[in-house]
Amino acid sequence: MNIIERIDDLCRQHNMSKYRLSQITGISQSAFSKMSRQQSTLSLETIQRICDALGISMAQFFSESGEYPDLTEQQKQLLHHWALLDEKKRDYALLMVEKLIDL
Repeated sequence: MNIIERIDDLCRQHNMSKYRLSQITGISQSAFSKMSRQQSTLSLETIQRICDALGISMAQFFSESGEYPDLTEQQKQLLHHWALLDEKKRDYALLMVEKLIDL
């Protein structure tokens, strides 16, 4: 798996530009450029920051199929929908779930 190609694919899937990913993660665009030219390697910490920005797990990042490994179908469906939400909607969804727990 080419990690840079995977990041590009994930950005396309999440309708996120590399510029926006750079803003969210704090990883400079020049660093992404160096990674693309394979002049730099990615640490697990960097990959985790990218995963956090995209709202996915490390397991999803490294999953060849892009699926959610080791989850039930309901959990997969929930995470799929979660990935489609913007940050504001994710905050709202978390608030709703917390309220459901209190019922």
